[in-house]
Amino acid sequence: MKKFWKISFSVLLVVIIVGGATAYHERHNLRRFLLVHQTYHQKNVLATPQIKLNLRPALSTKNTTATNTLTTDYQQQLKALKPGSANAKVIVNPYKTSPLSGLILVKTQAATRVSLTVHGDTPATTITKKLAGYQTTHRVGVLGLYADRTNRVTLTFTKHNGQTSYATYTMKTGAAPKQIGHNVLKTSKPQQMALGTGHTRLTFAVSSQGITYGLDAAGQVRWYSTEKISHIFKQLANNHLLILTKISPSEHKYNALRETDFYGRVYRQYNFSGLFPTRQDHSKLETNTVIHHDAIELPNHNLLLTVDDGSSKYVEDTMIEINYKTAKIVKIIDLKRILPKSAYTQYDGTHRPDGKIDWFHQNSMYYDQQRDELIVSGRNQDMMFAINYKTTKLKWILSSPEKLPQSYQKYLLKPTTKNFRYSGGQHAVMLLHPHQTTGDTIDLQYYDNNVPVTRGKTKQSKKWSAGEIVKINQLKGTVEKTWSFGKTLGQRNFTNIVGSSYAVGKGNTLIGFGYADNGKRSEFVEVNRKTGKIVFDVDRTKFAHGDWSYRAQRMSLYPGSASIGLNSIK
Repeated sequence: MKKFWKISFSVLLVVIIVGGATAYHERHNLRRFLLVHQTYHQKNVLATPQIKLNLRPALSTKNTTATNTLTTDYQQQLKALKPGSANAKVIVNPYKTSPLSGLILVKTQAATRVSLTVHGDTPATTITKKLAGYQTTHRVGVLGLYADRTNRVTLTFTKHNGQTSYATYTMKTGAAPKQIGHNVLKTSKPQQMALGTGHTRLTFAVSSQGITYGLDAAGQVRWYSTEKISHIFKQLANNHLLILTKISPSEHKYNALRETDFYGRVYRQYNFSGLFPTRQDHSKLETNTVIHHDAIELPNHNLLLTVDDGSSKYVEDTMIEINYKTAKIVKIIDLKRILPKSAYTQYDGTHRPDGKIDWFHQNSMYYDQQRDELIVSGRNQDMMFAINYKTTKLKWILSSPEKLPQSYQKYLLKPTTKNFRYSGGQHAVMLLHPHQTTGDTIDLQYYDNNVPVTRGKTKQSKKWSAGEIVKINQLKGTVEKTWSFGKTLGQRNFTNIVGSSYAVGKGNTLIGFGYADNGKRSEFVEVNRKTGKIVFDVDRTKFAHGDWSYRAQRMSLYPGSASIGLNSIK
């Protein structure tokens, strides 16, 4: 009888396995069929269900599980520690992808408050951070170590009665990767730079497809990730980071949107399919990077992404909002449904090797919460515009009027500045004062490549690139140029593609000339808007082709606490 049941169970198991494999194969074939035989809302415009099928975002827990495994180990090490600063456990690169980070686990007999000092070469490059509260168990996160040296890190312990004691620890790091290239400091005036309390703010060179890293006021590398990052490196409301990386290191495309932090812990990851039909042969599918080139967090914490929607013909002209908990697509904005039909059917400004049409090339967006408006930048239309986020109806357009149908002329902002020069191929649109947006006027900052692709060509085109600010009166429909910097730098800092320009505090703007010298050099310039004086300037060279710095961003290593919570991520 036992033999009978063993044979029966074996047969049943084989049937289940074969049946499961057959079902998987059938689902796989069905999906390929639906990807090849796409459905359309109207000619050239994909149906919403088709876009959802094409992109298919899904949550991945693999890297979060790896993070939790390491955290559990550190919990156990901390539990086993005896009190006393001499018994501390010092760990370099605790989460394996951030080599210039560290973790110090230490217990004290009495409750103490801890202050952290990462010793720099100068006072302006010494990083300090105070931890909140009095504890006997301390989990101190260390950020801003130098590469290839034995770093000194001092913890100051202060009791309730004000009595202090000190402990200095050493943390040995390896050399930074050669892919970072050479960073040569040209100018540094730390007292005039926006470095933040404790000099915790670095200048981050956000990679196009490679190593993203942060520089201190002396132009020294103080942070980098070993994970390859493409275009997206943003701080979220919870002080975590949002990056675009690869699902696995061996893959060529960047289809993992990851919530992480400066230590390398992974909280959440969204994987995208990116399997789209080719232009030449619609029955052939190839893997593409889905997100181009931006992602922002909405007030409800959902993520708005600029994407390829999976069309066999058009690219980089769609946005999707995904639920941050489930990865489900909850909103799709197809710019072909908003802008003139002629913009994409008659476009001939650029050409791609794969034959697909990059008529808009959306590279940035900004959500104005006060007005429920989304401001969008499209390189290949030389255009910025605003839509109501709920209805997607146009509010205004900032561009030269050339090639715009009469029905769209009413949305154009009217310049009040004499000889107003429209942007060309611009990037990095953002409000200058994100938290001061009441009234009818907004100040808009952006990077003007000065490369007209579709409209706005002048004798000054391609002579320089610049960070710019305009004042827009939305009630009157007018625009005024209020600031520009870059013309005096001339052709040397002209960039045909990429770039950024962001206000960073102290009346300064940090400009990233990412594609200088035809992509052989990236330059990061911090300038005071009132005086026009440069207070920080770094040249980056000798990096791999294609990994020019997409943006330059000033960000704090410690946007929140320096105390690392050793809790499992759910």
